Parts: sequence; C-alpha cells; structure tokens
Amino acid sequence: MASSQQLSGLRELNGIGERVACRLVEHFGSEDAALQAILEGDIASLSEVNGVSHTFALSLARDVRARAAGCAISDFLKTKEALDLYSRLLELIKTFAHTPHSRDKLDLFYPFPASRMDLIQERRAFVEEYLELADVLSADTVFLNLLSSVKKLRPIPGNLRVRNRTILSGDRKILDTVRERFQAFLPVQAVESFSEFVDLARGYSSVILFDDTYLSFDLPEGLEPEFFQDPSKAEFWQILPEVELAFFARNLDCILACLNITSTLRAAGFDFFEELLEEELETLKTALLKVGEDGKPVEGFDPELDRLEAALKNLDTVLTSALNEANQRMNRTLEASSLTLSGQELIKLVSGGMEIKDLLAKELHRVYTGEIEAIKEELAEKLKFQKLEKLMLDSLFSDEISYPLRVEQAQLQFFRQKLSMSLEKARLTRKRELAKVLSTFRQPVERLVREVLDFDLGFSIACFAAQFRLKMPETIPEAGIGFEEGENLFLKARYGEIDPVSYSVGKTRFSPEGLENRVVLLSGVNSGGKTSLLELLAQCVILGHMGFPVPAKELELGPVEEFYYFGKSKGTLDAGAFETTLKQFSVLSEASGKLVLADELESITEPGASARIIAGILEYLARSEESLGVFVSHLSELILENTGTDIRVDGIEAKGLDSSLELIVNRNPVYNRVARSTPELIVERLLRKTTGKEQEFYAHLKSKFQK
Repeated sequence: MASSQQLSGLRELNGIGERVACRLVEHFGSEDAALQAILEGDIASLSEVNGVSHTFALSLARDVRARAAGCAISDFLKTKEALDLYSRLLELIKTFAHTPHSRDKLDLFYPFPASRMDLIQERRAFVEEYLELADVLSADTVFLNLLSSVKKLRPIPGNLRVRNRTILSGDRKILDTVRERFQAFLPVQAVESFSEFVDLARGYSSVILFDDTYLSFDLPEGLEPEFFQDPSKAEFWQILPEVELAFFARNLDCILACLNITSTLRAAGFDFFEELLEEELETLKTALLKVGEDGKPVEGFDPELDRLEAALKNLDTVLTSALNEANQRMNRTLEASSLTLSGQELIKLVSGGMEIKDLLAKELHRVYTGEIEAIKEELAEKLKFQKLEKLMLDSLFSDEISYPLRVEQAQLQFFRQKLSMSLEKARLTRKRELAKVLSTFRQPVERLVREVLDFDLGFSIACFAAQFRLKMPETIPEAGIGFEEGENLFLKARYGEIDPVSYSVGKTRFSPEGLENRVVLLSGVNSGGKTSLLELLAQCVILGHMGFPVPAKELELGPVEEFYYFGKSKGTLDAGAFETTLKQFSVLSEASGKLVLADELESITEPGASARIIAGILEYLARSEESLGVFVSHLSELILENTGTDIRVDGIEAKGLDSSLELIVNRNPVYNRVARSTPELIVERLLRKTTGKEQEFYAHLKSKFQK
C-alpha cells in the first residue's frame, strides 16, 4: 500500500523531468502553484501546459492523490479486469456530470481497501450531502442546463488594450509607478513641455494625469484631462474600468448561471455559498445585466449613452436625406419664382446704384437660409440633439449661398469628433460606475464559481444514484456480501428496466441459515445471467468501497481489502499465459480479506485439469476467514469431486420452456443446487418443434440427459 508522503518538488513525481517541470512552473507562475494544481486535480489547467496530455495530467493527479491519501488505486483493484470494470463504471457515472470540471474530478475517485475505512466514510459523508437534493433537482432541466453553463473562469485577455485613453506625466517617479501598474493595458507617455503635452493629449478622447504640472496653463478648448492624486492608490476601476468589466464580460453566462443556481439551491432549502447575502446576489445580478459581451454597457442601460450612440450612427444618413429633400424643395421654389422690382430698385438699376446679381442674391439668400434652418431643425429633432449640439450645427453650413446645398466636410468631421468624445466620456462614466460595483464582487465570484463546480461533482454522483435508484450499503464486520433486488448497472443503462436479483455470499442477513459459505460455485444455464450477477457483485463492491451508493434495494457489505476479478478467457491459454494466470492466484496465500470473482476459469486449460486447479484455488481461498470467492463454472460436480472443502454450489435455473418455446429463467440463484443445463432444454425445444425422422434424432439426444 502507498504511504502518505509530502511532496517537496515537482521532480519527485513519476514522468516529470527538467523540461516538463520548467513548463509547469512557467505556466502556473511558481513550483508551489504547479504542485497545488496537481494536488487539487486541476486536470483542465494541467492539460493546457505544452507537453502535458490529459492522460498524463490525470496520472500526475492520481499519483499525488495516492501519496496524500497513502492509498493508490492498485491497492484495491488487483487485476486488469477489475480495473476495467471500475473504468466502465466510472464512464457511466461521468455521463451524469454537467461540467468538464466534474468529469475530470471523477477520475480521481477510486475504491479504497477496508483498512482505509476512514477514507471510505469521508467519501460517503460527502456523497450523502447531495442524495436528497438530487431527488428534488435531478429532473429539473432548467437547473441542469444552468449547471452545464458553468465552466472554469476565463482570465482577462492578454491582448486587452485601451487605445483612446492615455496617461501623461513629466515626473519620472510617477511614470515608473504608473508604468508598473497600468502600461500593460493603455499608453503611458512622458512629456517634457506644454506644447508636447497638448499635441499628445489631442490624440486621445481621455487623458489622465497624476501630477498637476500642466494644469496651471490655459488649456485649448475641448482638452479636459482628469487628475488623480496618487498612482499607487488609484483604483483599477477608475483608471481602467475595461479590465474589470472584461473579466465579467468574458464569464458573463457562467457567473449568471452560478447566481441562478445559488438562488435555486437556497429555494430548495440547501444552504449554499452563504458568503453572499440575497441582497448582494441581486445587486450583482443587476450590475451584470448591464454588461455587454464586449465589456461595454448594454443598450437601454443609460438613455444618454443610447442617444449619443444613435446620433453618431445615424448622423450621415439623416443629414444626406435632409440635404436631398432641401435641394428638391429649393429647386422647385426657384423654378416657380419670378422677380418683381420696386420703383426704387428699378431707379437704382438704371442709375447703376445696384446690379442685377445683388437683387438675385437677396432673393436666393431668403430661400437658402430657410432651407438651412429646416435641415438643422430636422437633424436636431431626429437625432435628439441637446442645446450645445444644436448650436454647433451652424458651423456645418457656409454663410455664402451655394446650390445645391452642401455641408462643410471639415466642420462635419469636427462635429462628429465632438459627438464621439461626448459619447466616450459618458461611456467612461458609466463603465466606472459598473466597474466600481463589480470590483467588490471579483473575489467572491471566483469563490462562488469554484464552489458551484465542486457542488456539481457531488451532485453529479447523486444524479447517477437517483437515476438508478442506488442506496448506501450497510457495512458489517464479517466477510460477506448480500443484497436484495440488485440490478446490473451496465444492463440497466442499456435496456432500462431489468429483472432484479437477490443473492448473498458469506455472513449476511440475506444468507439462508446454514448456508453462509464464503466460497461459492455458481452454476447455471447459458445466458441465464451468471456473468451479469458476477458483474453486479463487482459493481456493488467497487462502488461501496468508493463510498458511493450501490445498485440494490438493500445491501450488506463486509470488509474487502483486495478485489480480484477474472473474466472469461477467449480460449485455452498457451503455457505462458496459463502460468501467468496461476501466478495471479498465488496471492491467496497472504492473510488478508480478499474478494475473488472468476468467470468460467475452466476455459484456461482442459476440463479435467481445470477442475483440479479450481478446486485447489477454492480450498486456499476458504482457509482465510476474511476472504470471499464466487466462481462461475460449468464443472461444479467435477470440482466438488476434487475437493474436501465445504463449498456451496448455487444454480441459476431454467424452469422450462414457455408457450413460444423460449427459455423461462429464474435469474435469482437457487442456493445449494446445481442448475439444470441449458443444452437439455434446447434439445427439448428442438424435439417439440420438429416431426418425423428429425424428431426421432432429437428424442435420442434427449434420452442421454435422462440416464
């Protein structure tokens, strides 16, 4: 058995050399952090390391877990086939996991020997917490979908850069502090003169200062830098709210799912994550619903943001439409107009005091200014401009008459920039408000997600138990395993409802009086369920020693230190394989509680020799009062002839043939009875289905069974 050990370094683990150790340290930041990830079984994070496969990550985690527990998987599962059965069970359980985290963690659950009952009981206590809850929520599809949305939190993107904001300073000490804290996310620039400060500042919609060197100067119009006192004390949500929001935006679905899961569990009477009060959950949820997937405040959160965004988006479209309509109106007006001169105007023209073009310009100006005013009114109305923005519209059109009407492109670009700056300032204000609220929840959210992931681990096991109606076994002090209405999980998963089986070996309350044999031969008809019963026994023992519920209505389980399973051989073994198989049984000479399940071991060699070998194995197994054995065999009578040990033979019998000439099988073994063979019934079926000479042939064969 593995002994409990403390690790002092990565290189103590099997498979970790210098190169892999360096990669692990680089990925996790330190050797302690890498060791912690392995100890916690963080398979997903370990698998992200270059050169570490999922299989290798699992192997590392199991190795560390075995060292910490002082117990390895091989301490209990002693044969390859026993390990294969455990793996099949584990894969079945993992189908009930709702998160990758749970699927990975389940790989670290394995059965413990009876000598580590402390670990078994600890596991039972963990699983039992969730069983009642699974009865309530395992069929709640909304809740299960929420769990499926929970994943390991994604970190802030490494390429996140805020490009429309800068920090400017002429103080070297301040620059050093600012660069250390913020330069990874936004530009930090040194300035040496006021003119350089102005030139750089004009390239950004937001400028942040931590010294007041240039604030005493008269700043150009539109340049409004923000001043903060101490760069070492400035909050991240103030300077870079985008970083805080990016974390929540990247994990939005996961965090919202966790909040809803918490509310559901509390409503179901399950005390969950008491660190956050109900009011805090609502505050957090309200804030999160205002965060878009891009990290910006969502539409509808703030009317001013929505107004400015719509104005910028629709400015060109509305302006083009208004100009086209105005030009059409102006064209129609000019075509329909005529010039009427007053007497004074006529005198001025004749005397040379006025030119005809001046008279025309006067009339055009009236039409021109009227259409310009109409365009501005339409823009202000449709784009919901405020007072200052309405005043700025005057600069878009020249005082000189032009036809067709057109906008001053340079002024339009300046107006668009002003709108954009207003939008960015409003957006920054809202981002800060959101980031300030969310920043207080950052660490609680990280803990909440971890707790939900851990919850799903226990809940997934409980969902598996609820689906198959599993029950916790009752432990007994003496060697034995007995159950009522057990169901083979592999068959039940495949076929749905199956015939339950009751059976007992050793000293349990399910054993008939006087038939408490610890070593049993199981005989029976072909396809009667002998192998399925053997698998069921294995499932109960493996799950019971994992601390999990078992597939039986009631079950008593005595202490098992080592579990051996031998499946059907594919044919007669060669000398080398035969010798290897026998060596596996040599451990029976050791005095410790063992459970041995063997399926038709006689196929390893010729029947006569097999019967003698099996008889010898059973004799050795029976010597230990702590051991149990169930051997499926068609050579029961021959085996009994070769042993003087009291070995019970149970039989799974076929009662006969039904009206369709199909076998009627009682799946429950009959204690202390050699089962009637299937071949006899098959011959009888053929006899009853045929006539004439063919029937005579089957009648002759039938007579051979009656001698």
